[in-house]
Amino acid sequence: MRELFQIPAFSRAIVALFACGIAFPLLGIYILSLELIPVRFGVMHLSLLGATAGLMFGVDPVFFAMLFSVAGGFVIAGLSSRASGGSSGGAMALLMTASLGIVFILFYKTNIHAIEAFNLFWGNVLALDKVEVLLVLIVSALILASTIRFLRPISAVLFDRETAFAFGFPSTVVYTGILVMVCAGIGLGIRITGALMVDAVTLLPALAAQSLKKNFKPTMLLASVFGVCINLGGFALAVVFDLPTSPAIIVVGSAVVLGCRLVVRLQKKENRASENAESSLFRH
Repeated sequence: MRELFQIPAFSRAIVALFACGIAFPLLGIYILSLELIPVRFGVMHLSLLGATAGLMFGVDPVFFAMLFSVAGGFVIAGLSSRASGGSSGGAMALLMTASLGIVFILFYKTNIHAIEAFNLFWGNVLALDKVEVLLVLIVSALILASTIRFLRPISAVLFDRETAFAFGFPSTVVYTGILVMVCAGIGLGIRITGALMVDAVTLLPALAAQSLKKNFKPTMLLASVFGVCINLGGFALAVVFDLPTSPAIIVVGSAVVLGCRLVVRLQKKENRASENAESSLFRH
C-alpha cells in the first residue's frame, strides 16, 4: 500500500483531494444556504459543455470548463438580480437542457474519444497533471481566503440579501462573488469527480455539517473537516477495493451524512429522556 502512494499520480490525487476537501464544502454551504440547487445543475451542464469544447479544440478541458462556468456565474448573477424574488429557475432549466443537448451533438459529430467523454461525466482524479493540481490548490486557497476575509458580509448575505444591504453590506457584489466561486469550483470539480458527481466534494460535507445544527463558523469548520475525511476516506476505499474514486467518495460521504443525522436523533432522544426523568423527579 505504501508503494502505491509513492506513485506520482497517487500523490497528486491525494494533494488535490485534500485541498478541495478543505475548500469545496464551503461552496456546498453557499449552495444550500442560498438555495442554489437549480443554479448548480445549470452550471454543471455548462461546465460539461465547456469541457467538451476543450476536448474538441485539443485544449485541457478543465480550463474551458472553468471559463464557461465562471462566465455563467456572472450571467446567472445578472439574471437573479432582474428576476422577481431573485429566482432564475426557468433560465437554469433552459441552460441545463440546451447545454446537454449541444454536448451530445458534439460527442456525436466530433472525434472525441469515448473514454475522454466518459471521464467528463465520472471524473478521474488519478489523471490530474501537475498544472491541474496547482490549479486546484490556487482555487481552493482563493475560496478559503475570500471566505475568511469577507466572512461577515458573506454570512449576512447567506442570512438575507435585503437585510445585508440594509446593514450597509454590498449584497449584490458579495452575492455575485459567491456565485463566481461556486461556479469556478463546479467547473474545476468536473476534472476531479466528473460533472455528475460534483456533489461528492461540495454538498455532502456541507449536509453533514449542517445536520449537527451548530453556529455558522463551527458549521463551516466542520464542513471542511468532513470534506477532507470524506475525500481521503473515499479514495482509500477505492484503492483497497479497486473501485472508481468518485462513487467511493459518494458512498463514504453519504455514510457520514447519515451518521451525523443519526447522532443528532440519538441526542434528541437522550435529551427527551433526561427531561422526562427530571419532570418525574419534580412530581415526586
